[in-house]
Amino acid sequence: MRKQFDEQLAKIKEMLCDMCKTDAVAVKQANGALRVKDVAAARGVKAHERAADRFEADIERMCMTVIVKQQPVAHDLTFVTAAMKMVTDLERISDQAADIADITVRTADRNFLLPPALAGLMETAENMVDRCARAIENDDAAQAKIICKTDDVADGLFERVKEDLTHGEYSADGEVALDMLMVAKYLERICDHCVNVAEWVLFSVGERG
Repeated sequence: MRKQFDEQLAKIKEMLCDMCKTDAVAVKQANGALRVKDVAAARGVKAHERAADRFEADIERMCMTVIVKQQPVAHDLTFVTAAMKMVTDLERISDQAADIADITVRTADRNFLLPPALAGLMETAENMVDRCARAIENDDAAQAKIICKTDDVADGLFERVKEDLTHGEYSADGEVALDMLMVAKYLERICDHCVNVAEWVLFSVGERG
């Protein structure tokens, strides 16, 4: 009985890792498509979003099955609770990657440059999602704490993007500037979701950020 329970818990963790890796691909593909105005790549992000949605449903279903049939306690219950919380944030990451991709499709025929701070925010978001996957897979509190600290960097970059798009050379086309501000906001939210995931990893291993 315990062996089956352990296998179910391991499967939940495996699916969480796979979901986070799917998010990482979605974010990188969305960012890459925006950098080079690749409409086909941008449209392909939807497939990753749908895959994340399936992971969400499967993970939630398995967590509920474990709770009902196995009635976990102590550390096992802590892990299942954290998994059910993490999956919501992981699903939102893929949603926001798809939002960025939608903007790429809409603005691909416009002539604009990305502010350096926005490029930095893209890289930071990608790094944070990658770290989330490693933190989940290895119960890695050190990775989780790095994610939490990196959020300050993301917030600073977001403020610089706002400044550039409001007053700098990148503000000449108001409509595009507004779209790039939305991209920055989606990236900032992705970083926030990564922090939430990291905090649940810390909760599941009994540590604080």
